Amino acid sequence: MNVADFYECLWDFAKSRVLTVASQTGILTRLAGSAATTEEVSRDLGLDDLATGKLVRALCSLGVVAADGKHYRVVDELKPHLLPGESDLTPFVDHAHGLYERWGATLEEWVRTGTQPKRVRTGDQLLKFGQGMRASAGLMAPQVIRALDGFAGIRKVLDVGGGIGGYARFFCRAKKDLEVTILDTPEVADLGRKSLEKEKFEGRIGFIGGDYHETDFGSPQHSEGGPKKQRRKQRRSYDLVLLANVLHIESPEDAATLIQRSADACSPNGRVAVVDFTIDDAKRENVMGCLFAINTRSFGDTHSGPQIKGWMTAAGLSDLRTFDLPPAHWMIVGRA
Repeated sequence: MNVADFYECLWDFAKSRVLTVASQTGILTRLAGSAATTEEVSRDLGLDDLATGKLVRALCSLGVVAADGKHYRVVDELKPHLLPGESDLTPFVDHAHGLYERWGATLEEWVRTGTQPKRVRTGDQLLKFGQGMRASAGLMAPQVIRALDGFAGIRKVLDVGGGIGGYARFFCRAKKDLEVTILDTPEVADLGRKSLEKEKFEGRIGFIGGDYHETDFGSPQHSEGGPKKQRRKQRRSYDLVLLANVLHIESPEDAATLIQRSADACSPNGRVAVVDFTIDDAKRENVMGCLFAINTRSFGDTHSGPQIKGWMTAAGLSDLRTFDLPPAHWMIVGRA
């Protein structure tokens, strides 16, 4: 890095804030819907004319919007991700808005003392977080499906820490005979059930409310709203156990244990799939992986490929394979 790159890097915080504030104020959605002048945008959204003009021009400089004379519009590649629908990333952008504030408030204290304030999300915050993760899953889930050959041979999936059903929705739309069980905290499981009330999955997505460190998820017993047929208990039952963006909030010891529990829940020849941020073996070259390691503070980490594969091997998994999931993730799969 030279001094010019260093100087520009110091202003990366501003790029993030421009994006998230443009989302919070509705500017991104407005310009994804149709082209408009900055005056029209400020009038439609009740914003300040001068500030809106500066923000929109900054978006143009970042390549988020394109200009045609005095009119601006979101570029075609981003438009589907900033309008309501399956590909809408707006909830995740809003999640990033909160990340910005928390990083600014707690990072220096953590570096100096190794401590950080304990955060307990309210019900509304849990829902917004779940919506943000569901938006993120919209980028990852289609790639997961392709990497696993369209889910050939997979009928039953356990999504550990699956939130309100981001991956499950995409999986069940892609394969009509698929059943997905989501294990998450009781509060999140309740939110997930409510979020699915108006969606037609015919009982193919169910929830188990519990702590995935303790709850027995080796047997497919579902709470109300689960897959339509209740089955007798059996230890090895799932064709795929998914750990998506879960291991990074765990210590190495707990991550290893979680992979072992996941392997134990697989049917013969079933698979465990870990989706997480990509990072190099030395944990010092991959920017997103290194930054997310900081995001986990002291309670977790971005675990390397050799670590994850080592835990999988110790859990009795074999035929280990790694798939890149752009823009910043990978999936490591092991077979029982």
